[in-house]
This record gives sequence, structure tokens and C-alpha cells, in this order.
Amino acid sequence: MKRVCCVAIVLMGLLFGIRYAAKADSTDIQSVLANSHRPFFPGELLVKYKENVSRERAAALHRNFAVSEVRGGYENSYQIISIAPGKEWEMAEAYGKRAEIEYAEPNYYYSFQITPDDENYPLQWNLPLINLPDAWDVSTGEGVTVAVVDTGVNPFGNDSFGSRLDNRVLLGYNAIWKTRGGLDFESHGTIVAGIIGQETNNGIGTAGIAFKTKILPVKVLWFTGEGLNSWIIHGIRWAANHGADIINLSLGGFFYSRAMEDAVNYAYGKGVTIVAAAGNDGMGEVIYPAAFENCIAVGAVNYDKTLTNYSNYGVALDLVAPGGSLNEDQNGDGIGDGILQECFERSGFFGFEWGPCYATGTSMAAPHVAGVAALIKSRHPEYGPDEIRQVLQETAEDLGVPGWDERYGYGLVDAYAAVSY
Repeated sequence: MKRVCCVAIVLMGLLFGIRYAAKADSTDIQSVLANSHRPFFPGELLVKYKENVSRERAAALHRNFAVSEVRGGYENSYQIISIAPGKEWEMAEAYGKRAEIEYAEPNYYYSFQITPDDENYPLQWNLPLINLPDAWDVSTGEGVTVAVVDTGVNPFGNDSFGSRLDNRVLLGYNAIWKTRGGLDFESHGTIVAGIIGQETNNGIGTAGIAFKTKILPVKVLWFTGEGLNSWIIHGIRWAANHGADIINLSLGGFFYSRAMEDAVNYAYGKGVTIVAAAGNDGMGEVIYPAAFENCIAVGAVNYDKTLTNYSNYGVALDLVAPGGSLNEDQNGDGIGDGILQECFERSGFFGFEWGPCYATGTSMAAPHVAGVAALIKSRHPEYGPDEIRQVLQETAEDLGVPGWDERYGYGLVDAYAAVSY
């Protein structure tokens, strides 16, 4: 069973011998990259005090543990504290035993869930598989905003997301640098956004699921595909506060984070539907944040609707969607069955070479569900996350054993059945 926790809240920003930094997060990117092979960033904890804890008590506790620096997380919903590297587990346990503390945990790394490969062949078998063409007669996602919390989104492709005068990509946010804008330099977020809402019926490129929806880029992953827990938390909360109806999280990791769950619950409490990738480890355990109660966890299936060999599954799984496999050609077209979308390769520092490419993974499956959720939200603006989840689950094509099961959840997302619900 997924875990539920309450949203709560603290704050601080004192002195008393402790340095409280102005920035809300780690900004030494080179240090982050150098340590990204570790499970968490060295020398940092995410700490949340209980509501009734005064600033003076918080400062005294920090002094007691010889903490040298404290920075506020997004909107002071938690704190990031600096400690001696190598003592992360020890200090997290020590903090966690104190009555003043709601939780304390390392600043984990999370990463995107994809196995990419580029192929120049315009075949999107994944869209008919979820009955999408019929769904477009009912809804195209107009009036809905989907936040792509990822590596950012690059809107300057050949197909992209609308004309220069009608670009559906909104001015997003970079949660790494805490600035507006969220340009993608890796392509992962752009592919995810393309599955959700690539420009459609324009005679070029590929199609997207909710091609009238607005895309809100939120950059939380570096160009290596990794990002700190605190960046992702910041991005989720920012998206929830800036108009997102749906958040797609094609990323994750195996470490449970109370701070991350707080962020997901915060977005859910503001009426946001959160969709996340189940993970690409082929294991019977769904990764976080997908495993949280208020996330819709999505696994990946092949062309023949069987679970891919890489897709995670388990008690937290809700739905499956096309994720594909480059090692199989089940539709007999002579090319591996990846998910085709527009992507780019870097050319120089600011140059991009655009073209179609194939990608696979639960990173690709999740935006199928986020896109269909946008179609539902467009047709029923009054629906909140619970109603959208109910529609998705009740209209899914049952796979595997009858009813919900650990390998397919409630089944394969069905766009036409969902918008006709």
C-alpha cells in the first residue's frame, strides 16, 4: 500500500551563530555533478521542524549539532542544512530522534527513467494503441496546463508546440538556478513534452496526445539526467503555485523521501493531478515519487500490450502505457518499437540539430497518461485529481489477471474511453 502523510510547514531564518543562506538550494553545479554517482549529495540534510517549534528552539538544536549553514527550502516548507560529509545517515538519525523534528533525511539524487536511441522513421504505433485518434474527436486538451518537471523543454524544434505567434510552451522555471525559464539542453524533457502535446495536424513531424494543451517547463534535472531531491521538490511546489493542472514526473529513485512526499501532497492539495514513471529496473517495486499515494504510477508495455522487461511493477502501480522496446519489432516494420518523437542533439554550445528519434522507458509511458489526463481535464474542468484518477482507472483496458494486479495495475490507459466517460 502507498503511504500517505500530512502536509505541514515550517520555516526559519535566524542567526545565533548559524549562517542562513539567501539561496534556497545547492548552487555549486560542478560539485553536484562530481558527486552524482553517490546516492545523495554529501554534507546535506533536508530537515523539517514540527509546527509548534520556535525559531529559538530550532537555532539551539542546530547549534547543538554544530550545523554551520541553514537554507530555507521552497517557501520555507523545510530546511537544507550543511553537515560534515560522511555523517549523513548518522546526523539524519540523530535529528530524527528529537521531539522537535518532523523528519530528517539526506538530499537524495533522482534521475530520469529512459533508454534513448535516435531513429529517423515516422511511425507512432503507441497512439492507436491507446485509442487516441478517436479521442481527438472529443477533446484535444484545450484550456489545460501540464507541467513537465524534467530537464526543461526546448520549444525551437521543426515541429515543436505551435507557431511563433501561438507557442503553447509557457515561460517556465529553472529550479536549479531559481530563475525563470526552463530551456532543455538534454532532450529528455522535450521528448516527454512532445508525447504530451507536440504540435499536431500541421503536416510535419510527429503528433502529440493533448495538442492544444499548454506546456509549463520546470527544469529540475541537469543535462546529465540527474537532479537533487531538493531541486525536484522546489519544482513540484513551484508548478503547483503557477497554474499547473497536471504534473508529469518522468524521473525517480528508490529512496523514500518525506520531503518529496510533502511536495507531492502539497500539489495534490491544490488540485493538481500528478503522474510519475514507475521505474526501469524490471523489479517488483515502484520507485519514488510514483509510489506515493497521491501520484499515479505508470508502468510500460510493448506493442503487444505485454509488460516490458524493464518496467517496474508492484503494489503501488496504477496504470500502464506504451513504453516500447528498441530490441523488439513486434509490429514488423523493420525498426525497434520505440516511442517516436521530435528530439535534438547539441551542436556547439547553443546550437541544436533537430529530427525524429525513438526513446523507450517508463519515462515515455508516464506522459501518455499525463496527456490523457489533460484530455479529461479539458472536457471536465471541474474534475480534481481524484476524479481524473477514477476516470483513468475505470476506463483502462484490463490486462493480465482480471481486475487490478501488480504487473498492469488497472490496465492500459484508453484515451477514447476516458474522454467518453
